Amino acid sequence: MKTLEKTELANLTTMKVGGTADRICFPTTTDELVDLMDKVISKNEPWSLLGGGSNILVSSHDIPGTVICTTGLNWIEQLGPDLLLAGAGVKLPRLSAYAAKLSLSGMEFYEGIPGTVGGAVVMNAGAHGSNTSQILETVTVLNIEKWKIEVLTPKDIQFGYRISTINPTKQIVLSTKFRMLSDTEASIRTRMKENNTARQKTQPIKDPSAGCTFRNPIELNMPAGKILDSIGAKNWHVGSAQVSQVHANFIINLGNAKSHDVCKLMSKLQETTYEKYNVLLKPEIKPLGIFNKSEAIIWTNSDQTANNSFIITNNK
Repeated sequence: MKTLEKTELANLTTMKVGGTADRICFPTTTDELVDLMDKVISKNEPWSLLGGGSNILVSSHDIPGTVICTTGLNWIEQLGPDLLLAGAGVKLPRLSAYAAKLSLSGMEFYEGIPGTVGGAVVMNAGAHGSNTSQILETVTVLNIEKWKIEVLTPKDIQFGYRISTINPTKQIVLSTKFRMLSDTEASIRTRMKENNTARQKTQPIKDPSAGCTFRNPIELNMPAGKILDSIGAKNWHVGSAQVSQVHANFIINLGNAKSHDVCKLMSKLQETTYEKYNVLLKPEIKPLGIFNKSEAIIWTNSDQTANNSFIITNNK
């Protein structure tokens, strides 16, 4: 198992923001991950979980303990005519392309999403009117509290818009089975190309970002990007963190952004939006690491389910 000591997490995130981790481990099998977690927990050592590094804001402070990066869990297997198994670390565009080669439809919306299977399940990732829960058959997780490997079905999980009841601080996604539909490869590739073209036209894919900053609020019949555009947020910046000119629901890193810059900018966006619409935007970006109270408020004020997630490292 590959292990890195005193390494900046910024290089493992799509936003290129993050402090120095004491240790980063890259398990490549379920057994390696389980053994690693056993050692970490037995030592009462802080730990945190990292997938593909998208949809996440890593603190620029040092990250104590062990960061477990799941990108090594990258196997894909066809289990039946319309059933695929993918490890938690498989990147979504790769999985979508794999399915297309087999003439299996249902994952076209994954094209261009820079995340991994584990994160997609936890956040119910979606695009173009589709989401992960629609194609999910089962999820295999390591239950930290019960210390056992469990297989969950959709009936065991509550899914919502960019959320699920899978708690990655208690349930580590190991692999997922997806139920697909048959179609011609040409038709599938056409839809994938259309999705990718739409993403390139409407999102700042060439700039370092964590993806969409806020969820679309259910209280308003308007997506978060249009709401932020309406308050004139494009080009707002704090330090090297800037609201994208292309899409107002993206915060980009101009080169040297720190997590506190991003937090201050997100807070300003929340406050201004609340003043105009009386709606507090909920972050789609998840925190990893240690954030002080003034930074963490962007999560805790808007989403009571966040609990103490601004300190993602866990003492167990």
